[in-house]
Amino acid sequence: MTTVELVGNVFCLDFANTVNARPVARRDWLSTPEEARTWADATGHPLEEIGDLAPAREFRETVFRAFQPLTHGAEPPQSDLDRILAVYGEGVTRARLDRDFRLVWASPRTVEVLTWEVAASAMELLTHGPLDRLGECPSCWWLFLDVSKNRRRRWCSMTTCGSRDKSRRYYAGVRPAGSAPPTP
Repeated sequence: MTTVELVGNVFCLDFANTVNARPVARRDWLSTPEEARTWADATGHPLEEIGDLAPAREFRETVFRAFQPLTHGAEPPQSDLDRILAVYGEGVTRARLDRDFRLVWASPRTVEVLTWEVAASAMELLTHGPLDRLGECPSCWWLFLDVSKNRRRRWCSMTTCGSRDKSRRYYAGVRPAGSAPPTP
């Protein structure tokens, strides 16, 4: 069984990271109902009913396209921001406030409810930030909120992309001139 990696530090970024690499993913947590359930359980947002996952995959890419430019100080596409706002608005009309004034949705917990929660998380991050602490892993393109004290987080995680990148750079520096780099 593969472990679900949650490195985004914000629910909407973890949702955008449900594919392990872009542009060609080797793993997609939204590819089957079983995988979607595993991912949702790991995030604390369990699903009771899973229908068509295509809208969730499409919304994942919307969230990615909205936040990825922000990691480089660029403006996101307005159409993606509008889509997040529309999904959020739809979710708000079907939510109620709990005692802590948080949005909650009635059962059953469906993929649609999950996307409303993602949209709420995205709106919170977009409106309250800190957007200047957004980052993108240079190896796999995963997004994250840098919560480190020194604000110098570079990779999604040191144990995966960070170790590979450091190993690659080390071996590139010590191999004999003209020899081929090690195969991954």
